Amino acid sequence: MTIENKHPVQTFRDKAIGVSIWERVGSNGPFYEFTVSRSYKKSETESGYSHGFGEAHEEALVSVIRQAASWIREQGEVREEKAA
Repeated sequence: MTIENKHPVQTFRDKAIGVSIWERVGSNGPFYEFTVSRSYKKSETESGYSHGFGEAHEEALVSVIRQAASWIREQGEVREEKAA
């Protein structure tokens, strides 16, 4: 069974692209996964988030995904050190 947190445990941003990392708990214990979104502004008073990306977003996507993967990997290493 997965228990969902209401807030991400970590967030990384590069320009309009953001990645949020979520801690989940499954039958084998806690694990992390991430979601990626793009912020946009429709007008001075209206903004939102999208999960669609274009080729112009490639560098920012790669950047935030690498940061998220690295952070998740580090958390696994910390867990392993604590278990040893």
